[in-house]
Amino acid sequence: MIKFALYISNVSIGLSNIEFNDLIIAARRYNKTHKISGILLRIDEIFLQYIEGPEKSIDILYQKIIKDHRHTSIKLLETGKIESRKYENWEMLLKKTSLKEINQILKKNTIEAHKNSIDHNMARLILEEFIS
Repeated sequence: MIKFALYISNVSIGLSNIEFNDLIIAARRYNKTHKISGILLRIDEIFLQYIEGPEKSIDILYQKIIKDHRHTSIKLLETGKIESRKYENWEMLLKKTSLKEINQILKKNTIEAHKNSIDHNMARLILEEFIS
């Protein structure tokens, strides 16, 4: 069984593109070493991230995530165990988008995302629709 975690957070004010790129490089390196895969969506000033891997690795990584100064207001939307990975080939896939683009994707489902309204069902729908 593989553990997963899905969370949303606000990007810290003043996070530069250089810091953001450094974050992605470090995440990919760390995740490869610890057999973690996943996706990070940056939706304007929101992070939406799904990670999966060995239970202990996910637990340790999530503790690091909640202490990271590069984002605030971290909210765990969903966690659990699955039979197989969803993002097996991605140490950390990065996508940048906007709420406007997300809402265009979601229109066919008659849902509109707002900065503070993304729950686990909407987050899963965004991930599925956005990367398919």
